[in-house]
Amino acid sequence: MKSKLFNNLLLISLFGIALNFFGVLYEGLVYGPKLLDVSMTRMLFWKSFTTVISPVIYYIPMVYIATILIIILYFNTSKEKIALKNHLKWGTILQIISLALTIYILTQINIKLRFSNLEKYAATIPGQVILFNILSICRILITATALASVFKAYILTQKEQG
Repeated sequence: MKSKLFNNLLLISLFGIALNFFGVLYEGLVYGPKLLDVSMTRMLFWKSFTTVISPVIYYIPMVYIATILIIILYFNTSKEKIALKNHLKWGTILQIISLALTIYILTQINIKLRFSNLEKYAATIPGQVILFNILSICRILITATALASVFKAYILTQKEQG
């Protein structure tokens, strides 16, 4: 792969992972703690809030495109570029873990809290909210590390170009 194309694809991937990071950061630091008030009135408020303001832009499609690109770039990096390949490897692994956590949170927690019958899940909501906050902290750390790894890979490619 030509170095200019490689750098541009890496930059697109870096942007997508950064977008994911800031979405996860917002969700984990601003949105998550506010969910700890699990009264039915508050849960109904959050349910109506997410129908108006959708976090979809942070997850679809740019984050998945960035993840696919970083995987492709990892496999297209020659074995001689050990440091670059290592940064891409860790960025790829951690980004996939972050997406797996995101998919779990979306399908197992968020759908129940925001798009289902709240009375049906009333007994499990406090535990789900605590799990959401714990997983959010993990996701922030994992995504930040993935972003740092991809950023280091980008810096390496810029140094190689001189």
